[in-house]
Amino acid sequence: MAPHTGVYGFPESAAQAQALAQALGVPCHIAELHRFPDGESLVRLPQPMGRAIVYRSLDQPNDKLVELTLAASVLRRQGATDLCLVAPYMAYMRQDMVFKPGEPVSQTVIGDWLGRCFDRFVCVEPHLHRTPSLDAVFVGRPAAALSGAGPIVERLRADAVPADAVIIGPDEESAPLVEAIAGPLGLTGIVGRKERRGDRDVTVSLPADAPLAGRPAVIVDDVISSGETIFSCGYAARRLGAASLRVFGVHALFNQTVADRFKTEGFGAPLSCDGVPHPSNALPLAPLLAKAIHGLSE
Repeated sequence: MAPHTGVYGFPESAAQAQALAQALGVPCHIAELHRFPDGESLVRLPQPMGRAIVYRSLDQPNDKLVELTLAASVLRRQGATDLCLVAPYMAYMRQDMVFKPGEPVSQTVIGDWLGRCFDRFVCVEPHLHRTPSLDAVFVGRPAAALSGAGPIVERLRADAVPADAVIIGPDEESAPLVEAIAGPLGLTGIVGRKERRGDRDVTVSLPADAPLAGRPAVIVDDVISSGETIFSCGYAARRLGAASLRVFGVHALFNQTVADRFKTEGFGAPLSCDGVPHPSNALPLAPLLAKAIHGLSE
């Protein structure tokens, strides 16, 4: 890395920021945050660096967006000439068009906001299903949209995944993730069809001829939040004879109630990448992120 480069993290993801700094071979500084009684935030970043890599996932994004804006202003004033935002989970990407009259195109709004603060971006599995690239979100800024498949492949390989296992994605949006996991492992991959009627009203159907009878199934998705998509997908796999179920999510946003339901439903404990700090984290992203940062710097 260039001299005078450092990683800046935030308290809720200090361990992940430190792991990234270690992978890059640079120092890590954790921001000091203060919340005033009226809800306003104060951000302190006392260690100036010429090149700053700011690490923060944007789950529960609203306060974090304001604090990132304040942090970027501090770093610029302290002399940083290059600001890279590493946001493994990028918020507001789903609303990429006007679905009903009177709605904003949130993806464009947030892309413009952050694009005014940072020079380059690294994200993991951002919601780009109708957007050609992450560069189109942060117009004029170099950006890398990374697949979360690699860490899942590594874990399945380390666990000696059975040769007859089937990788399942709940909908066509998950098809690239399924392919990127099944391909390197030489496994069968199938993709379902999802009908969403509301945030917690989802039905997933799988092809009637899906080769699942007596075979272990591995369900993968970019985000697990309410869990309803995964549960419906798992039920469909069981109806087709899947012998067992295992679940991986790139970003874990689900609460303890949903985690408990995974166990009681016999799905086991889902495993996730560590971009969003969560009890299910088991797949480190630091090596993947570090490689992408090096690529953007060349």
